[in-house]
Amino acid sequence: MLVLTRRVDESLVIGENIVVTILAIEGDKIKIGVTAPREIPVLRKELWDAMSAQNQIAERLATGPEPASFEELRQFLASEAEGESTPPESE
Repeated sequence: MLVLTRRVDESLVIGENIVVTILAIEGDKIKIGVTAPREIPVLRKELWDAMSAQNQIAERLATGPEPASFEELRQFLASEAEGESTPPESE
């Protein structure tokens, strides 16, 4: 992992067309702005993790629904309903 120190209004460049700028620092929170082409998705990690977990379950169900897949789906949906976003464990 690369660790950088940046101040407000300073940026870093990823590749040739992604710019991350520090907009504000408020207590223990940092506001950042991301400039990227529209075809590049920019998501919070917890959303990315949830989408990945859902895609894994969908792939397993598409290849042949077995009882374990349905149980994982039930557990995942129950944890989402309770506010948890922990993906189910895979074998």
